[in-house]
Amino acid sequence: MKSNLFKLYATLIMAFISFLSNAQPVDPPVDSDPPPAPINTKLVWLAVAGIIFAYFYFRKQAKTSSQN
Repeated sequence: MKSNLFKLYATLIMAFISFLSNAQPVDPPVDSDPPPAPINTKLVWLAVAGIIFAYFYFRKQAKTSSQN
């Protein structure tokens, strides 16, 4: 009987802990959120930097492959 009571308590505690770990927290007030970051203005510069990087990378690859 003692073992069954221990198993019952252990099962109840595990169920309670799993319920608490899945519970959603209360939403904070909307005013405390920071404004979203404006990344759209930087995408053009990122694309230009990527094109320049690719150009120099492939130019270097062409030089090393022509030397072999």
